[in-house]
Amino acid sequence: MRYATYDDIDNVKKLWNYCFDDDDESFIDYYFRSKYKNENTIVIEKDKKIISSLQLNQYKIKLNNKVYDTSYIVGVSTLPEARGKGYMKDIMSYALNEIYKKGQLVSILMPVDFRLYRKFGYENCYDQIQYTINVDDLKNFKIKDDFFEIYESNISYINKEFNVNGNIVKDESYYKNLIKEIKSENGYIYANGNGGYLVYFINKDEIFVREIYYEDIDYLKSMLKFLYNHNTQSKKIIIMAPINDSIRYVLDNPKTCDIKIKPFMMGRVINVFEFLNTLDIKYSEDISCTFSIKDEFIKENNSTFKISIKNSKMKVERIDFNGYNILDIKSFSQIAFSYSSLEELVFLNKLSLDEEAKRFLDSIFNKKINYINEYV
Repeated sequence: MRYATYDDIDNVKKLWNYCFDDDDESFIDYYFRSKYKNENTIVIEKDKKIISSLQLNQYKIKLNNKVYDTSYIVGVSTLPEARGKGYMKDIMSYALNEIYKKGQLVSILMPVDFRLYRKFGYENCYDQIQYTINVDDLKNFKIKDDFFEIYESNISYINKEFNVNGNIVKDESYYKNLIKEIKSENGYIYANGNGGYLVYFINKDEIFVREIYYEDIDYLKSMLKFLYNHNTQSKKIIIMAPINDSIRYVLDNPKTCDIKIKPFMMGRVINVFEFLNTLDIKYSEDISCTFSIKDEFIKENNSTFKISIKNSKMKVERIDFNGYNILDIKSFSQIAFSYSSLEELVFLNKLSLDEEAKRFLDSIFNKKINYINEYV
């Protein structure tokens, strides 16, 4: 088990090709040219052959108004002859502890199957709305402002910030990479004046809108009309959007639209003690709360944590594990990412807390609208 070297890239790419055979060659070329880094790639080598690998792609996310460096785990792959022998457990355990050593406090991944990653302490922390709309249902809207395709020269038109929690912190290099990624998959990015943009792909008789951003309802309607103007090419429009999106409110007959909530991204707290120390806790009275965390893969998290507020100052202490007010790392991650409320997790029988712990934790972790839209 080790980090990749320059000589490994062809074998890692070959492994990716085998495991993710739906990816077009142009996208794979983009990924290994623009995103892949040896220093972020972990491999398992056996008999001088790479049999398993994954990447820790580096991002910054803004979570509860704090910016965290994070490793986004992608490309988890194992050769067919090595499957069922525990190598995925080995490489994921190694990766989690490497992320801990980096000093990072949280991690994300987009699962092909949620069951595979729950065992490693990840849990769903992001949803999206998926709309499937008949193109004719969009004909009554009107265009506002001009539409134009986005290139590096006019990248500022898509430099927008969603009013959501947990999104990627984006800079110019991010948008340049986004353009390359979408082009590698034969997709398009179009802006509607300075009031919004669409990231989309035309797939035979269907348009898939990966992302939609709009400043107000008029720009939303304008972009829906833009999509309608593809009616000779596509009969269905599939749109992915944050769960606070407003498309369903402007459709003439929303009953003809199929609307689903789709789980999208899993999250995990990597270092509980340091994460707690980043919190800005406002409490008017002196109080303390004690709870325990269970984590099968990062031993440093298996502790009992005491949070004390005195004279408006917070102190976090790690004390010996006492099995009192136990939260598993998955449940803690969901409230830490503000995806689930404490009340919801108690209702689902995922938490067993005394009333003082419930009251305190409920006051510092508040459910928010989470949104993220990264694929690699």
